[in-house]
Amino acid sequence: MSPDAAPTPIGVRRFLFDAGRDGPVVGVVADGNCPAMPAQTRLRHVDGRAMPSLSSLLDEFARGWGFPPHFGRNRDAFDDCMRDLDADAPTDGSLTALVTVVDHAESLLRRDPGDLRWLADSLVFYRDHYRDRDTPLPFAMILLTPPALTSWVTQRWHDAGAVVAEIAPDADDDTED
Repeated sequence: MSPDAAPTPIGVRRFLFDAGRDGPVVGVVADGNCPAMPAQTRLRHVDGRAMPSLSSLLDEFARGWGFPPHFGRNRDAFDDCMRDLDADAPTDGSLTALVTVVDHAESLLRRDPGDLRWLADSLVFYRDHYRDRDTPLPFAMILLTPPALTSWVTQRWHDAGAVVAEIAPDADDDTED
């Protein structure tokens, strides 16, 4: 496929399967609706409109994921909390994925593109952290945005260095290798 060709939409199960390995950790849904997740997915919604800056992103993720009261509200503390999202998970391996859904993703970190680059890099770091555990666990972020803004949001993330998967709720979800 040429670099300018549109990606083939994939189902959410395929996206999570790939994110649990070396695939894209960021996916965009063009219709603005969160697709159904596999059972036992730990899913949290955050609002892009509440996160125009890094400091507001830290606050919104702390709210959405329930970070501890001692959360330091800085990048290092964020890294620590994001790598501890499964701390209270059952030990039987029943947790299947960790997913952050960003509603209104078109508004996320609009004040500073450098912060979006940092977030894109950090998401890969978290994905690799969960992937490389004794019991691998897919980690991903799903961006919800209106159809008219999907291309713009995708390009913004590409410009920040992210590989973005296009998720289609009705796409074939074959996860066999």
